[in-house]
Amino acid sequence: MKKYLTSLIGLALFAAITGHTSDAHAFRYRICDRPWPASDGPIKWTSIPPRMRAAGVSFPAGVWRDALTDSVSRWNTNPSNFYFNLTYNEPGVGLDNGENEVWFSNDDSLLNGAPAIAYTWWSCNIFSSIKINESDVLFDSRVAYTPSTNKSSLWPYGGSSRPFQTTSSHEFGHALGLLHVNTIYNIMGQDWNHIHTNAGIARNYPGEDASNGAVFLYGLYSPAINDLSVVHWKRLGSDGEYSTHTRTQMYNTTGTLLSSFNDAGEPRYRVNRGQQVQVELTYENNGAATQTVGVGYYISTNDNISTADRLIATASFTLARDIALTSRRTVTIPSDLTVGNYYIGAIVDRTNAVSEQYENNNSTYIAIQVN
Repeated sequence: MKKYLTSLIGLALFAAITGHTSDAHAFRYRICDRPWPASDGPIKWTSIPPRMRAAGVSFPAGVWRDALTDSVSRWNTNPSNFYFNLTYNEPGVGLDNGENEVWFSNDDSLLNGAPAIAYTWWSCNIFSSIKINESDVLFDSRVAYTPSTNKSSLWPYGGSSRPFQTTSSHEFGHALGLLHVNTIYNIMGQDWNHIHTNAGIARNYPGEDASNGAVFLYGLYSPAINDLSVVHWKRLGSDGEYSTHTRTQMYNTTGTLLSSFNDAGEPRYRVNRGQQVQVELTYENNGAATQTVGVGYYISTNDNISTADRLIATASFTLARDIALTSRRTVTIPSDLTVGNYYIGAIVDRTNAVSEQYENNNSTYIAIQVN
């Protein structure tokens, strides 16, 4: 017997007759709840990798195909045994046709008012195995998506476009078998500002909780895949099934928020030379194993934080794949700086002690004005 679910951005989820969702972890997934004597279990793919066929009309060779490829590639660096096989030039697409397909559409009867949607069919009865049979991902072609990763063009940084790769990551999380989350900073919550940014480039990434969900469903890949990240975003609250996210902030030593102003779509905090401030950032372990890592804090004249910048403080964190750790670190603004605009940044695993699958998400920043 085939069961059907639509999972939408902006609309409620509905678990079909024989399915319910797990709340045991921050990540959520469907469970096949079968009558005795049949066994229960999570609804997931039993044949890996599922082949996702991108429509040729929607994703011709060029920037949109590259953006989709990048999004799926980031999912394929998760630490579990799961990965997608993405192919191109699919000539015809449709729902419930036995193939997993990806396309742009303006059909409101399919999109139901959502900017993107994932449809999933699965088997869950006493006469069949528990498995996902098909998953299709659709994007509304009328949404102001952009394939660009330049931060200045994106919503979270004052731009006019929704980042395509973050929404794609969210929908492919559904295709993997994950559901919405509202309790943690998470790609399965509000997607457009679950993003890593450094040096003017804002990239999508699955994050620790979705990676944790993938490992729960499909087990750890061997050899181990490790990945650490730091971002200037955090969980703000919830909006129905979705976590909402906002920028991390800066405080004085008593925990009072520092004054700031909008500078080209981003907050810039006012600080004084010699002042002690608390720098708030979110640290994640998106990889296989718990890591105790060193973090360096730097002053830079630009938003490209690297070890070539001036080191002003260090810290050590133990990061596990079960929490997005939003933490504050007290640092001192150097008293010999000239007045002007700077950036305080952090680099997680600053000495490269951990061999990582993906190194481009290890640094980020907060803008400051030194008075």
